Amino acid sequence: MSLSLPITGRCLCGATRYRITAPLLWCAFCHCDSCRRATGAPMASYLGADVTATTWEGPPRLSHSTSPGTFWDRCGHCGSPLAFRATRYPGEIHLHVATLDRPEDYRPDMQVHTDERLPWLHLADPPPHQLRAQDDPAPVLALIRSAFAYMEGRIDPPSSMLRLTEDDIRQQATEGEVWLIGETPEACLFLTRKADALYLGKLATAAGQQRRGLARRLVALADLRARQMGLAALELQVRVELVENHATFAALGFIKTGETAHPGFDRPTSFTFRKAVT
Repeated sequence: MSLSLPITGRCLCGATRYRITAPLLWCAFCHCDSCRRATGAPMASYLGADVTATTWEGPPRLSHSTSPGTFWDRCGHCGSPLAFRATRYPGEIHLHVATLDRPEDYRPDMQVHTDERLPWLHLADPPPHQLRAQDDPAPVLALIRSAFAYMEGRIDPPSSMLRLTEDDIRQQATEGEVWLIGETPEACLFLTRKADALYLGKLATAAGQQRRGLARRLVALADLRARQMGLAALELQVRVELVENHATFAALGFIKTGETAHPGFDRPTSFTFRKAVT
């Protein structure tokens, strides 16, 4: 999300305008069939806002329901689609991004329902999407093994990546979350909820894709997911020997908070880093 407050937008004819005065809850592309048909577009682009921080000007909006508890709002004058509401999202209103006064400032945090994506739709700069338990984990495993190969001979004990299996990734997708960037994964991140923090694991970027901001984008997504879960911090562990990674995470706002030792070692083998959720 890169939109500055206040966030404003309008319908096609300009009779209906809105203004958002609180930070957005999320920004996303949706590929589901329902949203495509409701908007007449190959995918829908939304920003999630607090309904109490969203004010409207103009004629009364038209609203229709396509299923119980779902409502689509349009301009009462020209009929332009403006927003989606649903009882399953209490306190939220989902505005259509193309109605923003400055849609060029919008950048989605994620994309959802990618299993329903039209096969001819390919995004030049795709936002993260979540791996489902039924999806093929092999490309994710290949990405992690390739990205972590440089650690061999540098860290002791060897990386747990060497023991990671496709079944482990399926389990992570079921019990936690696995987020990817790219149809063929260019970057990945595992998220696991802990009592007081969201744990980040297996953050990996494919060879040749570094310095594109992919890792930073996934960490920003983790911050959003932690906020949605009501957690106050992000947490991760980095091997002692990987000093360049210490610097990378420090630049992302993480602070070293502890040390741990693998079984059988009488010295620290990993550092724990934390970052407050913004």
